[in-house]
Amino acid sequence: MNVSTENTDKFTEYREQIVALNSISSYEVYRWLISLGKKLKNDPLSENNRTKENRVTQCQSELFVGLEKGRLKAWSNTPITGGYAYILTDIFNNLPKDMSTKSVVKNIEELGLQNLFSMIRKAGFYQMIEMLEEKSTHSDSD
Repeated sequence: MNVSTENTDKFTEYREQIVALNSISSYEVYRWLISLGKKLKNDPLSENNRTKENRVTQCQSELFVGLEKGRLKAWSNTPITGGYAYILTDIFNNLPKDMSTKSVVKNIEELGLQNLFSMIRKAGFYQMIEMLEEKSTHSDSD
């Protein structure tokens, strides 16, 4: 797999954090996601870009993902959703250009976050991944 060291470290960093917290309690993973959701609010997707086209419709929360100044950004009205949005945008913003999206999804699935989510939250999680894949390919052509 053609993954840069930085990105491998990104996946490894998140995976190790999730495994460590989950070994204590899945509640600790949720607390961590909430803290990342709060961190997402430091640099969210702007209100102008919270449009119908950027809305993750399969999510139970309000969740938007878009491209601003060459970077993927997100906004959510709930902290847990904001937490996984933070992780996903961080991963996609640090992908090497030659990394296949199939590899990205496999690596994201290895994090195991989706195993903690309800069916509706999981649907939004996977829709957001699809949208990030699509938007990141558009950023390559910009």
